[in-house]
Amino acid sequence: MIRSDNLRILLIGLGIVVLQIMLFRNLRIFNAEADLVLVYILWVCMKKNKTESLLYAGLFGFLQDSFTDLWGLHMFSKTLLVFILHSFLNRISENRFIFWQIFLIILAAAFLHNLIFFSVSLFTEVYATEYVLWSILFVSSIFTAILGSFLHLVRNDS
Repeated sequence: MIRSDNLRILLIGLGIVVLQIMLFRNLRIFNAEADLVLVYILWVCMKKNKTESLLYAGLFGFLQDSFTDLWGLHMFSKTLLVFILHSFLNRISENRFIFWQIFLIILAAAFLHNLIFFSVSLFTEVYATEYVLWSILFVSSIFTAILGSFLHLVRNDS
C-alpha cells in the first residue's frame, strides 16, 4: 500500500518533471538549462533512505528521458549520482547551511551529474561538439546551482 508520504513525493515529482519539460526546457541560455528534477532528487535524497531515493531517481529520470527522447541518459546519470552521493547528502542534511554553501553543494552535485550524463552520451553520440561539453558541464551546472540555491532561500522548513 502506498503511504501518503510516498504519494506526495511521487505527485510532486511528476509535477516537477512536467514543469521541467514544459518550462525549463525552453528557458535556455547558451543552450544550457537548469535541471529542476535534479534539485528535487537531491532534496529527496536527504529525506529518504538509499533504496527509496534510487527508485525515485530512476523513475523521475525515466520520465524525463521519455519526454526528451534521450532514453536512459537521465535515468542512468541521476541514479548513479544518488548512488554516489546519498550517504554524503544524508550526513549533511542535519546541518544548517548558508546560501553560498548550498550553492557549492548543488554546483558540485550538478557538475558530477552532468559529467556522468555527458560521459554516457559519448557512447550514444548524441552530442558531438565541444560547445555542448562546455554548455552541459559548466553553464547548466551553474544554472542548476542558482535555481537550487534560490529554492533553498524560499523553502518552507516544515
